[in-house]
Amino acid sequence: MVSDDGLTVATEDDSIFPKLPEDQVDSVRAYGKVERLEPGQILYSRGTTDFDFYLVLDGTIDIYQDGSPGDSPQDRIITVYTGGQFTGELSLLNRQKSLVEAVAREECTVIRLRPSQLRRLIANEPKPARVILRAFILRRLRYIRMGLGTVLLAGPAASSDMLRIRSFLERNDYPVRQVSPGDPDSDEVLGDYGVDSTVRWPLVICKPGSFMQNPTTSEIAACLGLRETISDVGTVDVAVVGAGPAGLAAAVYAASEGLSTVVCESTAPGGQAGTSSMIENYLGFPLGISGHDLAARAQVQARKFGARIALPRTVEKIDCSRSPYLLRLSDGEVLAARTVVVATGAHYRRLDLPELPRFEGNGVHYAATALEGSFCVDEDVFVVGGANSAGQAAVFLSQSAAHVHILVRAQALSSSMSQYLLTRIEASPKISVHPRSEITELRGDEHLKAVRWRDSLSGDMKVSPTSSAFLMLGAVPNTGWLDGSLETDAKGFIRVGADVSDTSGFPPGRLPSGMESSVPGVFAVGDVRSGSVKRVASAVGEGSMVVSAVHLALADMG
Repeated sequence: MVSDDGLTVATEDDSIFPKLPEDQVDSVRAYGKVERLEPGQILYSRGTTDFDFYLVLDGTIDIYQDGSPGDSPQDRIITVYTGGQFTGELSLLNRQKSLVEAVAREECTVIRLRPSQLRRLIANEPKPARVILRAFILRRLRYIRMGLGTVLLAGPAASSDMLRIRSFLERNDYPVRQVSPGDPDSDEVLGDYGVDSTVRWPLVICKPGSFMQNPTTSEIAACLGLRETISDVGTVDVAVVGAGPAGLAAAVYAASEGLSTVVCESTAPGGQAGTSSMIENYLGFPLGISGHDLAARAQVQARKFGARIALPRTVEKIDCSRSPYLLRLSDGEVLAARTVVVATGAHYRRLDLPELPRFEGNGVHYAATALEGSFCVDEDVFVVGGANSAGQAAVFLSQSAAHVHILVRAQALSSSMSQYLLTRIEASPKISVHPRSEITELRGDEHLKAVRWRDSLSGDMKVSPTSSAFLMLGAVPNTGWLDGSLETDAKGFIRVGADVSDTSGFPPGRLPSGMESSVPGVFAVGDVRSGSVKRVASAVGEGSMVVSAVHLALADMG
C-alpha cells in the first residue's frame, strides 16, 4: 500500500522505521551535512541531551537498549537502520535525554542534522516532516511499551507520593516501572542499589548507581532531562503560561505564524483536560480521544513550528510595570516577553472537610485516568460533581469498578452536562445518581476506607465503604500567582475586553481587545477567563483566536 505522502506502508514497522524515498532524502540533504562514520563510532548514548539526527545513505546503524549483566551486544540491539532510514524519537524534538544508544556498525555515510536544523526541516518540508514526526511518535509509544530507558519507581503502591510521581511521569510520556516492597522481585532489584529499610519511600531510580528519596517533580525532571532551559531565548514575542488546550492552541498558532513562543507549564501538557479519560464530542475525532493523547499531539505540533515548551516550570509572578513584561519562575529564572497569554485554567474546588488533606492522593482524587482507575477494580467508588468532567469520570470508572455513585448537590445532573454522557449514565446499571447529596466525612487511617454522606431528599445519613472518591466540583481559577496584577471578577477569573473596568493602563483611544486583560498585551484564554465556556473545544478556539490580537498588540508596541 502507498500512502499519500509517497511512503510505502505495509506494516506497523514500516511506519515506525520507515525508509524515505529519494526526493525526501534530497529535501533532508539541503538542511544538513553529509558525513562518514567509522565502524564502532558512538553517535549518542543513553542519557545524552544534545544529540543529532542521522539519515543513513549507506551502511548500518545499530540502536541499543540498556542490558542486564551478561547480555551480549547483540542481545541489546532493538533495531537496525540502513539506507533511507533515520535515527531519533521525541526526545530529540523535545530537547530531552536519549532513551537509547546509537552506534555505527560499519563504515557509514549519513546526512547529519543538528536539532535546530531538524526543526527547520520539519517546519519547512511537509512531506519528510510528516514521515519523521509519525515515526518519532510511534517510536516513543513502542519504547514505553518495551520499558526502554525506564525509570524505576519503588514504594508502597497506594501512597500519595507514589501517585504524584507516577502521574507526572506518565502524563509526560516517560516509561516507568513500579515495584513495591514485598513484591517477589523487589528485594533483588532494590538490593542492587543498596536500598535498605532506612530509606524514605518512594524511591526514584533514573540512572545506574544512584536513587532519589521522595524527590520533587523538578528533581525528577532534572535527572531525566525533561527540564528545558529558557535562559538562552532572550526576549520572546509571546509567553504562554499554561499548557492546557487553550495554551497549546495559542502556542501552535503563534509559532506557526512566525512569533517566537515559549510555553511555561508547571506539571504536564493538557491541564485539567489532560486528565479526561475520553472526550467524545471534540470535532474530528468520531471515536473519541483521551485528554492526554490530545495534549501530546498538540505539544508535538507546537514544537514542530518552533515553540519552546518548558516544563515543569512554574511561573510565580508577573511584572507588568515595565516592557517587556517579566515572568519570574520558581527556580529563579526570568522570562522576558513582549506579550503574555495567560492560560492557567482552573482546578476543582476542595471539600470543606478537616480530614481532606490526609486523604488527598490516598483515596481522594481530582483526576480519573487509567492510573487512578487501576485502584478501583471491583470496588464501589464515589464521584462528586455534576458537570462533564464528573460524567466522563463516572462512565470511565464504571468499566472496571463494581459500582459508581454520583453525588450531586442539585436536584439533578447539571444542565451543562452533554447529552451523550447523560444517556450513558442513565443506561448503565453500574452507575447510580444521588441528587441533593453531599459527602460530610471521610473515614480511614492512612488510606480512605469509607465516606459518610447525606441524602437530603430522604434526610438519611449514610456510611458507605469505599477506597476511592473523585472530587470534580466547580472551577477555581489558577490566578493566585498574579497577585492583583490583572483585574479579576469576584471569583478570581480574569476580566477581558469590554468587562475590564479600569482601562487607565491603555493609551488614549485604545481599549482592551476581546481577550485582552486590564494590561495592554496581556491576554487571558480558556477556563481562566471570566465568562468562559468550560469546554475543550472552546478553550482551543480561544487559544487560536487570541493570536490575531497578539499581532495587533505587537504592532501597536512598534
